[in-house]
Amino acid sequence: MQYNVAQLLKEATGATRSVIVEGGTIGPDGGAVTYQGRVEFLRTHQGLLARGCVAALVPLTCSRCLNEFEFPASLDLEEEFFPVVDVNTGRKVAFPVDYEGTPIDANHVLDLTEILRQYSIAGQPIKPLCRRNCSGLCQECGADLNQEECQCSMAPMDPRWASLAALLNKSDS
Repeated sequence: MQYNVAQLLKEATGATRSVIVEGGTIGPDGGAVTYQGRVEFLRTHQGLLARGCVAALVPLTCSRCLNEFEFPASLDLEEEFFPVVDVNTGRKVAFPVDYEGTPIDANHVLDLTEILRQYSIAGQPIKPLCRRNCSGLCQECGADLNQEECQCSMAPMDPRWASLAALLNKSDS
């Protein structure tokens, strides 16, 4: 997802270009993340501002049943990029003091791959679920409760409740 922005850098402040983003990267769990959307580049007095909405399919592992699934994320991108060299003179350009982002390289190519990867990681849920009502795994036998009924006889009782359970058993007889 690399874009040559040399012509846009030569234009006046306020000039824009719209690009279609399609591609993929390696996700946080090692799977392929795919991106699709539109990003608009706006020429600023020092560089470019990229704004847009990109849809991503991020492979994740469910925190309850441990099955893999694709999480559809909507990434609202807004980042400013600064060139390494001046497009008109070819001289090295000093970055702003607090800039920690991805620069526009010496060939005037802006690479959105790393930025989109970071946005997709930041947009993940803390506790990913394959579906809202995921039943998870049985704590005793490990059966996937979404696929089958558990074959365990009875869940173990917390020993702190044993005295009360004994009273229930006496009242039943």
